[in-house]
Amino acid sequence: MKALLSLLAVTLLTGAFLYPLYIGGIGRPVSRPLVAVMATGGVICLRLLVKYRKRF
Repeated sequence: MKALLSLLAVTLLTGAFLYPLYIGGIGRPVSRPLVAVMATGGVICLRLLVKYRKRF
C-alpha cells in the first residue's frame, strides 16, 4: 500500500507540473481542471502517507 501511494503521489504531482508545460509548448490550451485534479490527488496521497505512516 505504501508503494502504491508513493507511486501515485509522485506521478500525479509530476504530471500536474509537467502537463501544462508540455501542452503549452505545443500550442494547445491547457485543461486547468485536469491539472487541479492531478495536484489535489497527489496532495491527498501524500497526506495519507504522512497520516498513516505507522500503519503502512
